[in-house]
Amino acid sequence: MNNAWWFVLLLLAVAAVLLLLSLRERKKSGLPGARVVYADSDLWQRVPETLLDAQLGIVGKPDYVMKTRQGDLIPVEVKTGNTPEAPYDSHRLQLMAYGLLIRSNYGKTPLYGLLHYPEKDFRVDFTPALEAQLLNTLENIRRMERERQPPARSHAMSARCRGCGYRRICDEKLG
Repeated sequence: MNNAWWFVLLLLAVAAVLLLLSLRERKKSGLPGARVVYADSDLWQRVPETLLDAQLGIVGKPDYVMKTRQGDLIPVEVKTGNTPEAPYDSHRLQLMAYGLLIRSNYGKTPLYGLLHYPEKDFRVDFTPALEAQLLNTLENIRRMERERQPPARSHAMSARCRGCGYRRICDEKLG
């Protein structure tokens, strides 16, 4: 064999190794077997614009939006830290908000989203009840902001207080 054939074989071997590494990383990520169409990371593509729903008054950037072979869009939110027994309500509402943003920006309503924790993934179905809970929560937040009424403090961590969006009007802040 001449040097050109060895070079071609070397390139094929490198391509095979890269493919295997890519498949392994995909499996570790917990993402479904679908194409990434939106990623809040410059690893996959240029970081896209923030999604906006002017009617609802919400904006957001899901970690990923996957498109299945059937054309369904699935928002995926990656969480770090401890893996809960069940997803936190705030995470479920955040994912539902991403579902509404996808509907507004892509014209397709996701049926569900995925919460990826370090040790477990949760499928969150986008039900009318979950959407109503989100809309009610948004209205409560807006009411508190109109009335300049911060929510009751629900923790004892000063670091969490320092990063809170209500710190400037809160009379329960720590340290």
